[in-house]
Amino acid sequence: MSTGFLGANDELANARIEFRSQPHPIPADSRVAYKLAQVAIVLSAFNKNSATIENLHLFTWSLQSKRAGQMLWSWWSGNRYANTITQRSDPHLPVALNVGLIRGMVNITGASGNRVTLQPSGVQFAQEIELDEELMSAEKAHIRQFKKLSDAAVSRRLVRNS
Repeated sequence: MSTGFLGANDELANARIEFRSQPHPIPADSRVAYKLAQVAIVLSAFNKNSATIENLHLFTWSLQSKRAGQMLWSWWSGNRYANTITQRSDPHLPVALNVGLIRGMVNITGASGNRVTLQPSGVQFAQEIELDEELMSAEKAHIRQFKKLSDAAVSRRLVRNS
């Protein structure tokens, strides 16, 4: 009879312990490269490749799922209650923007740092994504349905006070 840490159970005392690496895939919208591609697609759809951080959050949020995309399109089309809050937040966007800043793909400006603009390398990235028809086709189709975007158009359509 064993008197060690596990007590009297010899079978447990002699048990073989094996550790194996188990893959835990990272969801696509948590990947910085994917999020940067979304930022490039969204900003390239805006007038002068620039949008408020609030609008960038809203449109990247709308790319997270089919349901989110349908909600934004419905609001855009005027199908919502008057008290519907149309501000949304993309929790993965700040990290992507920091990487985009470091890589020179975006610039953050405005008196309160609330405007994000694609820089030449970000514009080139967006153009490369646009040229490949199969790459991010669902995301591009979703954004295209809004036509040419601007902060003023978003404010008008979603009845926001600037």
